[in-house]
Amino acid sequence: MKKFDGLFPVRIDPKELKVNLGNGNFIFVGSGTDAWAFDIPSDWITCFLDYCNLFNNNYLFQSKDPSRFLEFISHPVMQKSVLCTTIETNVFYPDIVRNAPNTRKRAKAMQKLASLGMRTYVTCEPLIKFDLPKMVELIKMCSPVQVNIGKNSRQDITLPEPTKNEVQGLITELQKFTKVVVKSNAKCWI
Repeated sequence: MKKFDGLFPVRIDPKELKVNLGNGNFIFVGSGTDAWAFDIPSDWITCFLDYCNLFNNNYLFQSKDPSRFLEFISHPVMQKSVLCTTIETNVFYPDIVRNAPNTRKRAKAMQKLASLGMRTYVTCEPLIKFDLPKMVELIKMCSPVQVNIGKNSRQDITLPEPTKNEVQGLITELQKFTKVVVKSNAKCWI
């Protein structure tokens, strides 16, 4: 298998489509990758959505390109799913977030999904230094049922982090309209 940029090419593992997912579960599909990224073929997405639909579960799908969710909105599994995007900051850091749509585009796609009756979540992880009113506005556009807040977990990357007071201010504003879950790696901020 040929590598590019130090990574292996994207591929679908057929063995994953033979696992019994059970029933009555809430499953985060693709937690280690963005299965909705621009370079993921649409037929692959249809393949794993069809597979998920074979089981009576609820699913969490997350992407930094939530406009891709709109392409599959009529798939039956979407009606038993929660759709999530990452809003790590409202500030443009070209050296940090360079392969994903900007956060305003993500928020607009999530706003559209929410207007179609989809349940939405937002993940602010890794939370990067932000402007409070603009950050709250972006997240509010998504109409999230829940917002998760977490720190950078990669030791090999240094990010501009907000202060404890800035994070506490964000949490206070978000709690006015949604549930906020602070991940264990970010408890130092509260």
